[in-house]
Amino acid sequence: MKIVTWNINGVKARRPYLELFLDSHQPDVLCIQELKSMTDKVPTEIFTDRGYEVAVFGQKSWNGVMIASKIPMTDVVMGLPDNGHEDQSRAIAATIDGIRLINLYCPQGQSAESEAFQFKKRFYDRLQSWIEGTHESHHSLIVTGDFNIAPHAIDLYDVSKFENVPTYHPEELSRWKKLLDWGMSDLSEGFMTPGTYTFWDYRRGAFPRNMGMRIDHFIGTSVMRERTKNVQVIRDFRKKKGELKASDHAPVELTID
Repeated sequence: MKIVTWNINGVKARRPYLELFLDSHQPDVLCIQELKSMTDKVPTEIFTDRGYEVAVFGQKSWNGVMIASKIPMTDVVMGLPDNGHEDQSRAIAATIDGIRLINLYCPQGQSAESEAFQFKKRFYDRLQSWIEGTHESHHSLIVTGDFNIAPHAIDLYDVSKFENVPTYHPEELSRWKKLLDWGMSDLSEGFMTPGTYTFWDYRRGAFPRNMGMRIDHFIGTSVMRERTKNVQVIRDFRKKKGELKASDHAPVELTID
């Protein structure tokens, strides 16, 4: 089974590009973030015409997550529990062929002094509580998406620019570690060359200069680690295709048996 995570940076803006990817790579499951569209405005026919089921949790102009699967989905859940007043479309989960799959678009955090960073930490704390309260570490569980965290110095093109800055701030790195300590691991380890990135800003020629970050991840329980055959960044789909402009994230593909 091939599962792809991809921050699409606007599903309508990227529609022809997305269709090109689906036709050329044909993933079994696609987890998309940053739809930037209301649920009923997402062009789901992109997927259903190609044999996918879809589960969508959209939001006007911002955020939004979805799962498209060629394998039937059950037990779809939208949003984190106990979300309070912070009603943002940043999480969706489904069970696919016995695997519980959680797709996230985690907050970026802006600056360490900002309310946005406080929200980011609250988001991760709610995520941790949800996972601990509803799953066991022996379950078949994968958490994927745009985490907006670079776990290691090598995951940043220049770590000196990120000292105490969201994406590599100690207070979010501790939350990443807590997720792993609960009973998961970074499924890319052993498959992806250290220093491989998943995101490059549109500005300053970041992509051709390889000024990137690794912030899109697959983490999973030991059961899923044992089933992992490969994790790769599909870097070619960060490039412009003719007149079709790419997202600022590349798709990341997990292959499991």
